[in-house]
Amino acid sequence: MTIDLATEALLTQFNQQSATMQPHKPTIEESRIGARAMFLSLAGDNEPGCQVEALRLPAGTHDIPARLYHPQQLLVPDAIVLFIHGGGWSLGDLDCYDGLVRSLCQQSGVRFLSVEYRLAPEHPYPAGLDDVSTALSWLHQNAAALSITTDKVALMGDSAGGNLAIALSVRAARMLKLPVAAQYLIYPVLDVHQPHDVYPSRMQFGNGDYLLARSAIDDTRNWYLTADETSDNSEVSPLLLSHLDDLPPTSILLADFDPLFDEGYILAERLKSVGLLRRLARFPSIHAFFSFGVLPISQQARSQLARQIREDLLT
Repeated sequence: MTIDLATEALLTQFNQQSATMQPHKPTIEESRIGARAMFLSLAGDNEPGCQVEALRLPAGTHDIPARLYHPQQLLVPDAIVLFIHGGGWSLGDLDCYDGLVRSLCQQSGVRFLSVEYRLAPEHPYPAGLDDVSTALSWLHQNAAALSITTDKVALMGDSAGGNLAIALSVRAARMLKLPVAAQYLIYPVLDVHQPHDVYPSRMQFGNGDYLLARSAIDDTRNWYLTADETSDNSEVSPLLLSHLDDLPPTSILLADFDPLFDEGYILAERLKSVGLLRRLARFPSIHAFFSFGVLPISQQARSQLARQIREDLLT
């Protein structure tokens, strides 16, 4: 197995920059600033033609910022994808994922709703999950106004957003009683309960040389959970779900050089065994590569996923 050459060059750049920095554990504010700068600098050129509408979804005590993306050519007019961004439940915003969502929307011909849920540690679990639950309910409540059918609402999330997507799928089935047409999980965070050495990919790729470090996984878990919450909660560690019957048809996209690879692969095998795995796609890149539009492999992965979304939701 060989890493993608452009990804390798980017990693070399990251690691050279890290080597010149003074050892320092960043604050959450510094982490957010650094993550935003990285995502925006690597986003690449925006896909032309996509129209974006700013929204604020009412959520009782607060509003949830959101963006509704309309493709230039609407190929599946009665469908929509709810996009949930990553960032360890504590980083990221609408701007960081704007280029990615524009690309998927325009290439698939499907509308997207991207939501900016509340972040930890200021708003720990279950605040972010509650916000995306509100967004899903809002889509169903406004289906007629949006000209969508309620059985063509799909979920998508990357990293911690993938964690929220699968937790939301279970909530939709068990609590909200809302249909979910499909879910697309991009290198999802699935287990923050078991020790790292349970997963060889965590040990092989989690030392910091492949962007995502084991220590960062621990930090984000600690920010996400209060002292009263435990990490073995299946809404926090969905790989611990006792059964997968409540999940919709699921597609999983993984990076081969990602500490999270093994848990994603295990979930794919479990889904396959119960007939719920629609597709497993693997790319020889690193965690977060899907957001780095400057990488050709990111563009390749986006084109493949966009085509699949269109085909899935047309049926």
